[in-house]
Amino acid sequence: MHKITYGLLAGVMLASGAAIAKLPPPTPEEQAAAAAKKEQAAIQLEKEKVLLERVQNRVAERYRKAHGSTANAAGKTQAKDMPKTTGELPRGVGPTPTQPQSAEAHSAPVK
Repeated sequence: MHKITYGLLAGVMLASGAAIAKLPPPTPEEQAAAAAKKEQAAIQLEKEKVLLERVQNRVAERYRKAHGSTANAAGKTQAKDMPKTTGELPRGVGPTPTQPQSAEAHSAPVK
């Protein structure tokens, strides 16, 4: 029974692939419409980028006014403001022989 089902499934998949492969190429009008649509999308994307940059600059300027420009003059985050794990060496986190993985990581799902 399974062989028949798998055979029929394979035949349907091959037939659908053949149907898709025989689609006619797009007409010149369709190609021109697709190119115009792509160009419109690129123009819209550029406009959105400019607007996003303006908003980001306004937010940054408002932050500088509220917190002073000396809060982060170098443009880097202070070490005291970073999470604990960023100060550790690579491979310094996670289970080790001295700090094994918790049993919860391997427990079965709750029923």
